[in-house]
Amino acid sequence: MRPFVRTFAALACTAAFAAGAQAQQVNLKMQATWPASLTLYENFTFFAERVQKISGGSLKIETMPAGQVVPAFEVLDATSKKVLDGAHAWSGYWVGKNKTAILFTGGPGGTFGMDMIDALGWMHFGGGDELAQEFFQKELKLNIH
Repeated sequence: MRPFVRTFAALACTAAFAAGAQAQQVNLKMQATWPASLTLYENFTFFAERVQKISGGSLKIETMPAGQVVPAFEVLDATSKKVLDGAHAWSGYWVGKNKTAILFTGGPGGTFGMDMIDALGWMHFGGGDELAQEFFQKELKLNIH
């Protein structure tokens, strides 16, 4: 989940600033792997609200709970096939595709026993993001970032 969110946040901010320069609004449809009744979904909506705020309204994310467009655990493939613009999920859900996916889940006690701060450091400054991209694009053959 977190690698997708962090990567998507970086892309979202880039798209927002690019869109702001062109004075147009970008609307993205994203679906979560959890129902609207869970706190995780509330975190997703909070993320979308913050992205809209920091982009000055030029980037709007339509948040959808699990099952609204595709079944919960099909959001990765739906994003790859451009049925959805993005997904809010946890990489551990993709271990059925390849057990390596668990490496991109983060702490606590997740990736290599790191806490969340260490996991974020590894993802952003230790090559984790690049390794995740290689895994999802080359190993799983998915059209995602």
